[in-house]
Amino acid sequence: MNTLPHNQTKRLENDGGRSLGTWVRSHLAQIVESFWFCLTFLLFLLLGPFSAVVVLIGLGSLASEENRAKMTEPARL
Repeated sequence: MNTLPHNQTKRLENDGGRSLGTWVRSHLAQIVESFWFCLTFLLFLLLGPFSAVVVLIGLGSLASEENRAKMTEPARL
């Protein structure tokens, strides 16, 4: 036997017209940003000292002749 009045039972079933899909769509940017943060943090923890290899490769590519020519300062006036 239902002891709640009809208007209260209707209120319990209705979540304000918002389903899980609409909530996900409205917060998609925050969800994706949180996912990428967690993924990169976990990779950082897993790589540990081995991430230094990736940094050295990146620094080597920045110091290459091609990039060095692009990064020259303009001539003084």
